[in-house]
Amino acid sequence: MNTQYKHFDVTPSTPTIGATLSNIDLANDNPDEVYDEIRSALAQFKVIFFRDQNISEEKYLELGKRLGKLEIHEFFKKVDNHSEIHVIATKGGNTGTNRWHSDVTFRERPSAASILRAKDIPPDGGGDTMWMCCNAAFEGLSEPIKNLLLSLDAIHDMRLGMTGYLESSTIEKNAQENPPRSHPAVIKHPVTGMPLLFVNSIWTAGFEKLTTDESRMLLNFLTEHVKKPEYQVRFKWEVNSIAIWDNLATQHYALGDYNYHRVMNRMIVDGTPPVAFSPMETPT
Repeated sequence: MNTQYKHFDVTPSTPTIGATLSNIDLANDNPDEVYDEIRSALAQFKVIFFRDQNISEEKYLELGKRLGKLEIHEFFKKVDNHSEIHVIATKGGNTGTNRWHSDVTFRERPSAASILRAKDIPPDGGGDTMWMCCNAAFEGLSEPIKNLLLSLDAIHDMRLGMTGYLESSTIEKNAQENPPRSHPAVIKHPVTGMPLLFVNSIWTAGFEKLTTDESRMLLNFLTEHVKKPEYQVRFKWEVNSIAIWDNLATQHYALGDYNYHRVMNRMIVDGTPPVAFSPMETPT
């Protein structure tokens, strides 16, 4: 049990990533200090979990707004009267999100965080979500590979992840507004200053300065490297469970091992342009 928090109890999920926050009711009119501690816990544990939060859409929206400015997503259906709350409805199988990834890294300003609430889940299990720690993945590399990545920018392309899941005309329309762009392969976390591996299997197409073959080999290595269980946490959903994750500090994987009309509500916190990590800096 983590005792540094005054307004709720914190139980870490693993030594590396994840924690459950308990003895807190998000339906209450909680003071600012509660949300300050929630933000602190998110920075520390990268993904945080709440159980049994039977809250109104208004209170759910308040939670999102307490974490930052909320985005309106390009593709997802919106909850009536609340355009910041998106409906994620899937039936399992190959949903497109059962791959390790961070969200919308093809943007100039990738999302800072996501908040996901379970509304209707498979009654017989399935549909868990997994997260991995991008700092642990970077620190788990050898020094020569770290140094190589610190010198590289990665190319992120929206079309790469959307092909096969959306109509080509829809993809091309959105690609005009979101052309391929480069981000540092290792970025600095905006709160903790920690180095984060910023390469993922859905959106990263390759690396600047490398040949096509070199890019493919390095990308294949990194997308396998992040799959190590030591970097991961797995969460079993229940109705009214809520997960909040740091989109820069983690990648996630939504298991498609169910055949049921699963419904989740999601909010997305707006981010800032990623900044390259410098080895000369000392994380806080």
